[in-house]
Amino acid sequence: VKPLEWFTGRPIKEEVFFPQAQGQGVADLYRPGGIGKRSAVLLFLGVNPAGRDDERVVNLAEGLARSGMVVMVPWSETMTQYRIDPAEVDNLVNAFQYLRGLEYVDPERVGMGGFCVGASLSTVAAQDPRIRENVAFINFFGGYFDVRGLLMSIASRTRFSEGGQEPWEPSDQTLKTFRNHLIESVQSWEDREFLTKVFVDGQEPNQGDVEDLSSTGGTVYHLMSGVSLEEADELLSRLPEEFQEGLRSISPSQNLVDLKARMLIMHDAKDDNVPSEESRRLMAALKERGNVRYTEFVLFQHMDPARAVNPLTWTSDVSKLFFHLYSIIRIAS
Repeated sequence: VKPLEWFTGRPIKEEVFFPQAQGQGVADLYRPGGIGKRSAVLLFLGVNPAGRDDERVVNLAEGLARSGMVVMVPWSETMTQYRIDPAEVDNLVNAFQYLRGLEYVDPERVGMGGFCVGASLSTVAAQDPRIRENVAFINFFGGYFDVRGLLMSIASRTRFSEGGQEPWEPSDQTLKTFRNHLIESVQSWEDREFLTKVFVDGQEPNQGDVEDLSSTGGTVYHLMSGVSLEEADELLSRLPEEFQEGLRSISPSQNLVDLKARMLIMHDAKDDNVPSEESRRLMAALKERGNVRYTEFVLFQHMDPARAVNPLTWTSDVSKLFFHLYSIIRIAS
């Protein structure tokens, strides 16, 4: 039942192109009909996003457009290949500037929204001096606070907080992205080929080949083989400075002082893509400045409200979802 459709017209959908540092970016734009300037949101879907015509994506964008917002959904080739590219941060800055400059968009009421890795990269983009004073809000759904901490959790199959550690089993999507990111950090072509055969193709490793790996290749091999949380921390420290800088460049934790936007944070309590402790750490880091809303759910399975829960939990979570989304619409209005 979609009562919003009873009272609003179908939004206008069009493909748009926006300038990037190299070439052009492509996005789907949804906007309500009529005249006047509207609030707007840039939505970034993260690693392995659903297809452009996926019903969930279309419903979300159309629902926001029916509520009076302009919605821009940029698409990324690298993200569909389970890769996290720091260049996406600059692309998001360019997309935001394009959206804010449209004639039917109110430049004072433009925000960002992201899912999983897309939430984190959107938050990093919002720290950029070119747009940080102009991002009205960010809806951060299921992202990470610091990608190094996320890698530690994945390598050790552990979720952690100040209160201790718990076993955690990451999803296949998360493991695939983790493998790709680490393998691409190795400079030696021979090492990358060996690591791909073992961890992607599933071949049994030869001990002699393991011993022949470079220092970086050996570190990545051990990280991907499974280690404790403490060992993961120590092994990550051994990787080259270029790799460390890459991690810092895609971590919201690095420049929080430059984050001016109102933050609305959401997370699945049992998320197997990114542990909810990552969002909790982001909330804790921002709590002193105020203007932060944190909502944790049980009914979601990562991004989909599909987990089987009892009626009381369902009612509670749906209420929390309503008030969280109402906060977004209220800010944008």
